[in-house]
Amino acid sequence: MAVKGPESTSAEHRRAVHLTYVPPPADRTIPSPRSEPTPAHRSAGEKFMLAAERVLGGLAPTLRQALMMSGVAVGGLVIVALTAGIAIAGVVAVVLAGVAYLQR
Repeated sequence: MAVKGPESTSAEHRRAVHLTYVPPPADRTIPSPRSEPTPAHRSAGEKFMLAAERVLGGLAPTLRQALMMSGVAVGGLVIVALTAGIAIAGVVAVVLAGVAYLQR
């Protein structure tokens, strides 16, 4: 069904439309150079606590409990060393280290 009149779509009534592409303006900002943050300087107490956390971190839920457990173990070893001798205390220390290793 051909349409006649002003809305005709035949070739003689079509207009050529020329579109021009205008590229968007370029982003002229230069990214600033990024540098790695310098590590914070730690005090001796912070270094000690960090080392203690790395060594004893798996023994108890908190670092305080882990330090208390290790203090009790060292105190117990001192008592064993004074009463039974250093050799027996060494054996007990090895057993305690083995138990702590197996608990991890």
